[in-house]
Amino acid sequence: VLQISFVGFESQDIPLNGRSSVNVNLVAGNSQLDAVVVVGYGTQKKVTVTGAVATVKGSELAKSPAVNLSNSLVGRLPGVTAVQSTGEPGYDGSRIRIRGTNTLGNNNALIVIDGIPDRAGGLDRINPADIENMSVLKDASAAIYGARAANGVILITTKHGKSGKPQILYDFNQGYSQPTRIPKMADAAEYAELNNELSLFKGVPADQWKDAWASFVSTGSYKRTDNGTTVNAPYKPADIVKYKDGSDPWGHPNTNWFKTTLKNWSPQSRHNLQLSGGSESVKYLASMGYSNQDAYYKNSATGYKQYDLRFNLDAKINQYINTSLGLTAREEYRFFPTSGANSIFRMLLRGKPTEQEVWPNGLPGPDIENGENPIVITTNATGYDRDKRDYFQLNGKIEITNPWIKGLKLTGIAAADKYILRGKRWETPWYLYFWNKTSYQADGITPLLTRSVRSTFTDPRLTQRDETQLNINLTGLLNYDTKFGDHTLNLLAGVTRETIAGDNFNAYRRYFISPSVDQLFAGGADEQNTGGGGFERARLSYFGRVAYNYKEKYLAEFLWRYDGSYMFPLAGRFGFFPGVLAGWNISDENFFKNHVKAVTNLKLRASYGQMGNDQVFYNGVLQEYAYLATYRFGTYVLDQKVQKTLLERGVPNADFTWEVANNANVGLEGSMFNGRLSFELDVFSNKRSQISIQKQGSTPASSGIDQLLPPVNLGKVVNKGWEFKFGYSGNIGELKWNAGINGGYARNKIEYWDEAPGVPVWQQSTGHSIGTYLAYQFDGIFVDAADIAKNTINYSAATGKLLPGDMKFKDIDGNGKINGDDLVRLDKSRDPWFTGGASLNLQYRAFDLSILFQGATGGLLFIGTESGDIGNYLQYSYDNRWSVNNPSDKDPRLANRGGTYYTGGGFGNNTYFLRSSNYVRLKNVELGFYLPPAIGRKAGINTLRLYVNGLNLITWDKMKIWDPESTSSSGQYYPQARIINAGVRVTF
Repeated sequence: VLQISFVGFESQDIPLNGRSSVNVNLVAGNSQLDAVVVVGYGTQKKVTVTGAVATVKGSELAKSPAVNLSNSLVGRLPGVTAVQSTGEPGYDGSRIRIRGTNTLGNNNALIVIDGIPDRAGGLDRINPADIENMSVLKDASAAIYGARAANGVILITTKHGKSGKPQILYDFNQGYSQPTRIPKMADAAEYAELNNELSLFKGVPADQWKDAWASFVSTGSYKRTDNGTTVNAPYKPADIVKYKDGSDPWGHPNTNWFKTTLKNWSPQSRHNLQLSGGSESVKYLASMGYSNQDAYYKNSATGYKQYDLRFNLDAKINQYINTSLGLTAREEYRFFPTSGANSIFRMLLRGKPTEQEVWPNGLPGPDIENGENPIVITTNATGYDRDKRDYFQLNGKIEITNPWIKGLKLTGIAAADKYILRGKRWETPWYLYFWNKTSYQADGITPLLTRSVRSTFTDPRLTQRDETQLNINLTGLLNYDTKFGDHTLNLLAGVTRETIAGDNFNAYRRYFISPSVDQLFAGGADEQNTGGGGFERARLSYFGRVAYNYKEKYLAEFLWRYDGSYMFPLAGRFGFFPGVLAGWNISDENFFKNHVKAVTNLKLRASYGQMGNDQVFYNGVLQEYAYLATYRFGTYVLDQKVQKTLLERGVPNADFTWEVANNANVGLEGSMFNGRLSFELDVFSNKRSQISIQKQGSTPASSGIDQLLPPVNLGKVVNKGWEFKFGYSGNIGELKWNAGINGGYARNKIEYWDEAPGVPVWQQSTGHSIGTYLAYQFDGIFVDAADIAKNTINYSAATGKLLPGDMKFKDIDGNGKINGDDLVRLDKSRDPWFTGGASLNLQYRAFDLSILFQGATGGLLFIGTESGDIGNYLQYSYDNRWSVNNPSDKDPRLANRGGTYYTGGGFGNNTYFLRSSNYVRLKNVELGFYLPPAIGRKAGINTLRLYVNGLNLITWDKMKIWDPESTSSSGQYYPQARIINAGVRVTF
């Protein structure tokens, strides 16, 4: 009798009855209770897992065409938030949060790859084809990682070989990307109209606006009735007609700066080649990958290329010794022009449609500011900025058992990570073309353009930098697993020593002999500079686990870590971080089995743990060695020479220590209807204390010491929320399907940090979420003079005289005037309260289809652009504004830059400009087709799958201006990508 079993499928006993071969069809199991879940320093059967652990298979992540792995997580895991703030190649990673924001400082989760924590390079650039599975530890199950576990832990396991003949897998996909959303801007005629309005508002009394505007439209000027002076519109009616009809492309263009600069679609491609196989004694997997990602720009100097290699080898030396070896090598090559993406998109937003970006003959037009014309600064015409990063990661493991004590295993692990960065920035002058609107070539028709250097410098300059880093991790583990009767006991004890050392060097030089020689030796002797530095870091940790279960019905687990970090003073360098977890498989009780037939399994679990965060940041700076008096270099002049001196950087805090997270979780999970319906429900509380702050709020700036104050561990934040996950699977004839929905809600509240004394209660951030907005309350529009006459609130702090189209604000303190005391602390920040996803997977014969929707709610984003004589307006602003002929009671009149009290002067921070960033997005779709096996075998192919997929295909939101995931208030950022992709995956 053959016994056939596999995780996730029903076991089968098949009598041979004299047969030499059999065909077996595996049947999907009704329960995943025997599935293996990766946890800290080990694995557990799902039926015995007591922590809040979310998992996703690597095959699911590989369905996304995103080049950056972090962009494939969102919507797939409850409680995991991933916000992609930019789509720029090389820097397009998402900011990952587990259960929201828990601290005023660093909220990043700990990344553990193949058992090694905090590997150089993180998870962003791991090839999805190399991932077996991913687990996210969200509660006290992360306590075994101690002082780095407070923000949760993400465990990534890469693929290993399996016994069998060698198998080759090749996967190629070709994709094309474009921005998910480009802001719609006013066209030339609309921009001219808006600038005429500004001239009207500035130069004509409000009681004459209606007559003046009619005169502007007909003649382009107006004679004031009060003093007889003439006010001229910047754009005459004839000009506006030419902007509309395109009859004068040289003198009256209608430039769409985004369309001129950006391509419709930008290519990206990925190749993966994998070889795997082995015997019972030796198993291997080798993988090679290549990725190439282009930018949105025409003639682009921006892009990202990646070359990666992975080799995993497992060998059984004898009955008692197993070994494994893992090798990873990756080169990340980022290249850019010398202007950053934020500067480029700032210029695109500011580009006036009435001016040329490119002349009709193809030459680049004038600059917007400081020589910046997007059609040029997106190319190599200004030089280049190159960034190459090489990662070499090696890890080995040996497992030793013995014949004398059954269940006892000793494991030794060693890992070495080498990181090398080489950066080179070569800046050269560039040229643009200008027309004075009066000079023509000999034919008297063609405008005469003049070429001019428009960069802020006239000679090339070179900056080079190098960084190296070496991480060493040595770990020893002792496991003892035993079973006596109905009792199962698992014991783990371990020790880890980690060291990190790094060096950096930089050099700058100018006055090169030629712009054709971009090497340091060719620079001049003047104005050159060098610098560099280094660091050393170390950790020593002792940890363990005691897990017990009775009949897999009653479950208990104790985790601990005794962690020591270089960050803290010797007397308080080590901390103890425990975690207690318990579970009860209620469905195994007879009273439940006999009376609740519909529920296949039901488990109640609870956990409580105390974890730390030694990555203590303040104002974005890692507070290393805050317990020591530190100094910085300064200079002074003596005897006409610049002398160096030391200046105090900060006062030490001898008691400086890590943040502490007290994390509680209660969960209920199970399945119904023979496993077709599965569910998970969790509620949690994370109380963070000892957060690093500086007591600057209660220290007057006049004291002169506020910037030197040491960090103190006094901050407190509490974060609470809930999560859910539901899944259902079934079939209709040959159509198999499964659907799922998940979501997570998290709200944090600041319980203490150092606020300035005397702040009004309604402005205090204490008691509110981290990062909440402080804003004036928009209360409508002064529609006309009659509306202004009814006003009883004094706006003199904002403006000398109210005008039609101005904003109304709420007088919060009731003193009859609008000033700084009327700002109100809102309940919302940029971060969403709730994120979730919904998936559907269908399979019919050789076809399969997967769909993922994802969304977020609860966030706000401030919207503001540089508009007026400095740059263009949003189309939204043109369509939604107070004007003479459309006196809106909902939208204000527009301003030149910050030329009104409600757009500048401190009053521009108001709720009118705060927009909801709620959205639902068709995140990922993949359609695949398997070639019939009979056809493939004739060509020597085991399987061949053709597929098409897409990312960020459709977005539904209220913002409508730029992507709702954006964190840029001004839109000056590289937009997120919509990707259409097609590929083929073949195995031999």
